[in-house]
Amino acid sequence: MSESITSLLVNSKQYSLTATAGEQLHDTFVDNRAVLLQNFYQGSALELLRHEAERLAKNATRRDFKMVETDNSVRIMNTVNGDVIDEYSSLIPLLYNDPPLCEFLSAITGERLYTVQDPGENYVLNILHQKGDTHGAHIDTYAYALITVLEAPNEGDGGCQELVPRAIEQKELDGPNVVRICPKPGDCVLLGAGDSIHRVAPLLRSSVKRMVIASSFANEKTLNQVSYSTEKLYG
Repeated sequence: MSESITSLLVNSKQYSLTATAGEQLHDTFVDNRAVLLQNFYQGSALELLRHEAERLAKNATRRDFKMVETDNSVRIMNTVNGDVIDEYSSLIPLLYNDPPLCEFLSAITGERLYTVQDPGENYVLNILHQKGDTHGAHIDTYAYALITVLEAPNEGDGGCQELVPRAIEQKELDGPNVVRICPKPGDCVLLGAGDSIHRVAPLLRSSVKRMVIASSFANEKTLNQVSYSTEKLYG
């Protein structure tokens, strides 16, 4: 059997894309509804993904609005949707549909994950690159999100991922139970995005950039749903 595309690119010294390896991260995920996969991609693999994203970013659309469906939380960012990625990239769809990656992520969460058919949010490119850019507080339609970080500000410059496990009220993000993750390029973050309020904090400087591939995964409960934000944020 040929190797999977993800297995060829991932940091194999640190990660084995198996259920057994994923199970070792399950308790952390249960506690935090998030897990940071540090140095998931590195070296030439990271550069390949970054180059792919930079090429796709030429087709990005600027967004600046309040999302009514999430209590008017703000979206100020550039986005590229799954339809555009399908047109211009083969690598990102291959990674998303890679069975060993899905098996690994499923073991982390403790339930079977499914790819979604929503071309607005199956996999998207999100770019924050101006002071004040932010992906405001929300809960996803789909149960899980894998964030692949290609560029990121230094800690202290904003752009960190913030999440409150199993909370749904935005005010909780200003309380004491926030899990704050400040990933570096090459890291991935797996989020329990469908049951825990989360956001990307605003950038504090214009000289920094946050560029990520955000991939949605469904569980049985959310498999047949369609995201409320597809048209407004990624249409």
